[in-house]
Amino acid sequence: MELAAQTLQQDARRTGELDEFVVAFYERTLGRVDFSPSGIAEELGIPAGHAEHAVAVLRDLRLVKPAEGGAPDRLVAVSPEAAQMELLVPLERQILDSRHRLAGLKGQLSSFVTAFEKQARTRTESVVITDDREEIRLRLLAAAQSCTGEVLVMQPCVAQETHELRLARPLVLEALRRGARGRILYPHTARGDSDTRAHIGELLPAGGQVRTTKEVRDRFLVFDRRTAFIPAGEDEEAIAVVYEGAVAAFLAGLHARVWESAFDFDSGAAGYAGTLEDLKTTLLDLLASGAKDEVIARRVGMSDRTFRRHVATIMQELSATSRFQAGVLAARTGLVDPDLRSAA
Repeated sequence: MELAAQTLQQDARRTGELDEFVVAFYERTLGRVDFSPSGIAEELGIPAGHAEHAVAVLRDLRLVKPAEGGAPDRLVAVSPEAAQMELLVPLERQILDSRHRLAGLKGQLSSFVTAFEKQARTRTESVVITDDREEIRLRLLAAAQSCTGEVLVMQPCVAQETHELRLARPLVLEALRRGARGRILYPHTARGDSDTRAHIGELLPAGGQVRTTKEVRDRFLVFDRRTAFIPAGEDEEAIAVVYEGAVAAFLAGLHARVWESAFDFDSGAAGYAGTLEDLKTTLLDLLASGAKDEVIARRVGMSDRTFRRHVATIMQELSATSRFQAGVLAARTGLVDPDLRSAA
């Protein structure tokens, strides 16, 4: 490793120092039994310091070496092929050794993953509720690494991600790159969120499919319709890990129904890309239902500030003096769900 570090330092030095002069100096030494830096400097009519500089670079590249049986300042040029054998072969051997060590470490860690999965298969409990972050991480890792078929995700924007969703992000990407299919649902507001768009920009090239929907009522992950991660009550830190195929299948069905009416995400389209009217209708529906502001904001995946800005725009368009009145006016004019319109 010390040799590798020295080589990297030398590489940086050569990048700045190697120039046409050094190449010309090397050409002048070729075909000679031996030479001295001062002699070449005199021939070229250059300061001795420049010659010493060129020799230092050539020594690093193993393109000159001391002449056998000659004076200490006598050198001889070396062919690039011979220099390559001396300089690169040891470095390539180190790289190969590092790859072998990396493969060995992966093999050792896979043994522990296998043990964890074996314990998961033999456990008696079908649901594990935990708020321990390390345990959540390990269970996500086991589920994602054993996933070969399908990953289903329904979640809010990146800014509103909970702990397990942040942990799951790179694991889902890795599963997609291994060949698993992936369907990820975000709220429409993801289209206007730069952090979420950046993450989607990683999912799409990896083979993931992304759509946005007007509401994200829940968050969950399902791996191979076998293991599901869902919230455990009101505590956002607590997660229920469900090892029950029937529950995972139910969530997959819910995901499929929402997916059908969701809008494909086009990474090349700017802003809300045609989904703004769908989002506005949803806000009007929820306002007419009398839902609290924080509930509406959470369901459509908005921050409180963004929600208030959208509502202010809607109220202005409808000439409403209150949020509830905006919902009622929208219901009377047919802008929202028929059930809400009859109630209004």
